[in-house]
Amino acid sequence: MEEELLSNEEMAALLPETPADETARERERKKRIVPYNFRRPDRLSKEQVRSLYLLHDLFAHSLSSSLPLFLRAVSEVNLISVEQQSYSDYMRGLSDPTTIFTIAASPLRGVFVVELNTSIALSIVDRMLGGEGQEVKEMRAATDLELNILEGFLKVVTDTYCEAWKPMIEFETEIVGRETHPQLVQIVAPNEVVATIVYQLQIGEVQGVMSICLPVVLLETVIEKFSQSAQSSNDKTSPEATRLLLKKISNVRFGVSAELEKVPAAVSDLMSLAVGDVLRTNHSIEKPVNIAVGSIVKFHGRLAALDQKMVAQIIAEAADNFARN
Repeated sequence: MEEELLSNEEMAALLPETPADETARERERKKRIVPYNFRRPDRLSKEQVRSLYLLHDLFAHSLSSSLPLFLRAVSEVNLISVEQQSYSDYMRGLSDPTTIFTIAASPLRGVFVVELNTSIALSIVDRMLGGEGQEVKEMRAATDLELNILEGFLKVVTDTYCEAWKPMIEFETEIVGRETHPQLVQIVAPNEVVATIVYQLQIGEVQGVMSICLPVVLLETVIEKFSQSAQSSNDKTSPEATRLLLKKISNVRFGVSAELEKVPAAVSDLMSLAVGDVLRTNHSIEKPVNIAVGSIVKFHGRLAALDQKMVAQIIAEAADNFARN
């Protein structure tokens, strides 16, 4: 009777598993498990978060240009992070006291929050009142008068913010609330998902943090536009659009020149040049001249005469032009 040999897999199935094998299988199983919190699902895709990052980075650059004119001080705004989290987590991450403004954005449904930590907020107030804007040693809540003064600063911030959003949607902002304690601000449910944007502000010698909290429900009307704009950026230009572009630029004028090889000359020789002198070059008569469009050599040609005028006849394209194309 012919004997049948067992395969390695069949022999492994007959043998009991060792603790090392169990540990290896457990590690492999855990690698395939992706943590997911059903109470706080991600409402924004990676592409949408990236679009928000680019938009708010543009806002940071614009605000860096607006603040020096308003505060009469060297100012810089840098984007630190853009992430989505629950509203309760955002509020727990704020210091107490702090400065929080609730802002309505018409025609969007709902409100969003702009927060300034105490050190930078009080420094801005001091600078707006004519002071040097030095850092405050005692961390205290801003008074009602100081909050009124800060509304002028918020007007610059929100105006610049509206300009950054214009490619997506146009809206108008209005301050509808202000607080100095985070627990008193409730714009959405604690477990609602929000987009949190954090900036570092440098105004003079003082540094601080500014954050913007955007509820996802506020962004629902514009979220789809993020994907549409990303998709449109990947679309190829249509032939009709190319023809229209060529038609528009067809009347643009460029300088075209026929150039001989450059000849080095001493300053003393140039100073002694006079009418009738001959400047000898190293360019042979048989050698083509370079024909440049702007400052780029595009063709080779030869000099000739036509109707008592000097002309250049194109005889070939420049070799480096082929390399670029």
